[in-house]
Amino acid sequence: MPLWKRGKAWRYQFQYGGKRHSRGGFSTKAEARIAMEDHRKALMSSLSRTPTDMDFLGLANAYLDHAKRRFAPKTYQYKAIVYREFHKHIGNLQLRKISVPIIEDFLATRPSNTNYNRHRKDLSALFAWALKRNYLTQNPCVLIDKMPEPEFRRLIPTEEEMNRILVASGEHRPFLLTLYHTLARVDEIMRLRWDDVNFTERTIRLWTRKRKDGSWQHDLLPMNDTLYEVLWPLWKKRLHPEWVFPNAKTGDRYYDRRRIMRTICKRAGVRHFGYHAIRHYVASLLADREKVSTPTISRILRHKSIRTTELYLQLIDDSLRDTMARINPQDQMQLIEGGKKEGSGEE
Repeated sequence: MPLWKRGKAWRYQFQYGGKRHSRGGFSTKAEARIAMEDHRKALMSSLSRTPTDMDFLGLANAYLDHAKRRFAPKTYQYKAIVYREFHKHIGNLQLRKISVPIIEDFLATRPSNTNYNRHRKDLSALFAWALKRNYLTQNPCVLIDKMPEPEFRRLIPTEEEMNRILVASGEHRPFLLTLYHTLARVDEIMRLRWDDVNFTERTIRLWTRKRKDGSWQHDLLPMNDTLYEVLWPLWKKRLHPEWVFPNAKTGDRYYDRRRIMRTICKRAGVRHFGYHAIRHYVASLLADREKVSTPTISRILRHKSIRTTELYLQLIDDSLRDTMARINPQDQMQLIEGGKKEGSGEE
């Protein structure tokens, strides 16, 4: 239904170039139809313009200026590396000369399929951005297939390993316990401010950019008794007016603590686990032992989609268990055991 009336005003809607376009506020149906056709023509005109003679370096710099404001620093830095490597491989070609074979030739130099796919993804993001601004007539990366890559399986500590890690953590135990009792991402705890901790309401506020538009958003979580007992002494003897876990050497917050976790695991005599393994461990504990529902765990993990939580926990649906249990008749093992006795000559 491209034209319809909402209240006293007419609206229109149509699809073009894989996107939905709509406007409203028109007095009559005829006025809405004319505006819709004008809108279509404007879109067709803009997409049929001759591409500019912009070169790759100009495009990469323009996009990175945008990416610096749009994405987290780590994401921006990785994109810059990808475009630097591509520029080194192809030279500073004009955009209209960058073809599928040229991109495939570059991707073939990548050391693994995983690296191949990551570079393809960031190049595709660059060319998609250029396409929206009419610097290109098409995104060449959409014609390049992803490569198969091994499934990434994150190591999750056992209960014994988790306990040994906490015992061996020493002065870093409050940091690990905060991760444990919030199921937070490590960056969220490294940037935790005292303003985000409310001892009266017993809540803790976590900030994340794990959102589609990359904007900072916060989630409020209740503070359990253990977390309160961990944070209250830190507050009374706080070493920094702003950061909950400051870096004593720099006077600022931590930006990377990977070495500390490696040292703790070595001291505990367990396999090396990253901080994210703690988040996985507690989520699995809640699902398997405490039988907490998936929607509730999803809210604690602050996933926007429950499907993400299901993949995270690698859950097996109860209906699958029931179906698999029906494959073997109850007396089948008795028949098998009886056959073994006959085959062995036992009476």
